[in-house]
Amino acid sequence: MSSDALEAALSDRPYPGRVIIVARTAAGIVAAYAATGRSEASRQRRIRLTETGDLLVEPTVGDASDPLRHYRAVRRVDGCFVLGNGSQVDPVADRIASGAVPSVALEDLEYEPDPPIFTPRITAVVGDDDTVWLGAAHRGSADRASADTIVTRAGRLDVGEGLLLSTYRGPVAEPVTNRVPVPITTTATTHAELARQLWDGLDAERRVLSAGFEPKDHLADPVLINAG
Repeated sequence: MSSDALEAALSDRPYPGRVIIVARTAAGIVAAYAATGRSEASRQRRIRLTETGDLLVEPTVGDASDPLRHYRAVRRVDGCFVLGNGSQVDPVADRIASGAVPSVALEDLEYEPDPPIFTPRITAVVGDDDTVWLGAAHRGSADRASADTIVTRAGRLDVGEGLLLSTYRGPVAEPVTNRVPVPITTTATTHAELARQLWDGLDAERRVLSAGFEPKDHLADPVLINAG
């Protein structure tokens, strides 16, 4: 599969839902995350750095928590970072803390219970040794409710190369669930530039938040962009 520039990959996804990118820049392996929203409730969110060094997606209006919209998006555990679009981040991190390798930790997850689209749960595990795993748990088919999981172990990424995994692709009115990462290229030289490129590539009316960070021994100097 040939690689598309990040801008082209995003233009093919006018409503990508949530997006994970892992890429290699001149600064090393970097990661980015973004969320978009069609409903008012989905747009009333922000991402922030907690005192414990995690990234949390939380509501900007009121204090009621919806587990499909509000969650820990990034968590550090035992030599790696876990990054995802929902409540699966904690169980994946807990499995790794209990000794599971990333490929096993990403198995047996469920898609989101949000019919009729049944949004996939997408997750990345990035190790301190620059190993990268991406997983997507999705509904088996329209007739089969059980979840299938696709886990991808990335090969070596050269500078300017990356992988993008989104929950949706296709038109805004009828998005299609996405299951596998696509290779991309990026001109970003830092995690800050990657977060900005991701943000700039999203539809201005639907983009909600974007974050970029270096997955090192701690979450140092993340770049957080919020619409509100």
